Amino acid sequence: MGRHNKEYSPVYSDERSATSLEDVEVELAAAQERQPSRLSKLGLWAVHAAFMIVYTSIFIVSMYQKNTVSGVFSLLDSPPNAIGDKTHLEVFPIQGPPHGKYTGEPRPEVDQAWKDLLQCRQSRSHPLEKVSEDWVNRWGREHEAVKLPDGGYLGMLSVFHELHCIKRLYQTLSPDYYFPNATEREIATNREHNQHCLEVLRMGAACRGDISIITHMWTDIDAQPIVNQTAPHQCVDFDKVMEYSRDNTVDVYQEDYIVHPKFGPSFPKGNSIKPFKGQEMGHHH
Repeated sequence: MGRHNKEYSPVYSDERSATSLEDVEVELAAAQERQPSRLSKLGLWAVHAAFMIVYTSIFIVSMYQKNTVSGVFSLLDSPPNAIGDKTHLEVFPIQGPPHGKYTGEPRPEVDQAWKDLLQCRQSRSHPLEKVSEDWVNRWGREHEAVKLPDGGYLGMLSVFHELHCIKRLYQTLSPDYYFPNATEREIATNREHNQHCLEVLRMGAACRGDISIITHMWTDIDAQPIVNQTAPHQCVDFDKVMEYSRDNTVDVYQEDYIVHPKFGPSFPKGNSIKPFKGQEMGHHH
């Protein structure tokens, strides 16, 4: 076999056999010199792995620094940065009509609940907040953002935009109550608004990608299982969100508070943002 494979070298050669312990030790020592030990191989792999970790870390840090310089910021750069650090597990209490605080048949209690949730003091639709100049500059929007006369820029937390959309869709379920005098044009505009809201909510759900597991369970009513919606979700501290919004809410309806560079004061008479041009649709928006 030795003639056909020069790389193969057995511990004991074909020509002679080890006749003493000393011969065995000599042969073993020679074999160990020719073949790396398992520990040596493991050590070599460990070195390669260490280099890979170092290079990967350097790459990630360099990409983060590159993104920071170019104006792309992380979640920690959001104005209410303390909110993102406070998450908890929460099981949603599923309450359908007529027991839901924000659902069910139209009634004053539901309208007040939505008003409180959206903190509609200066705005009839959703709160507007003051955003710092530093944040807007880091986002690179200082040339297009609406600047406020007392410093900062006009902004809005996306969560309130989504909640506003949910409220609008809820109101659409009872058009006779919320939009009793709507014209055909206003109904068409409202339908377009609702399509916009559906897309906002779809994108928001896909963006966050809640991967909480919803299990199923049996009932005594039907052979098919039903979903058990008491899954734990990872949630932000919404009280902190509300607190941030309250502390930074601005009243854009002050006389001459925000002024369009071409058309002048946005709300010269303190008018609210109307969902439709001309006659205002309904009285609960």
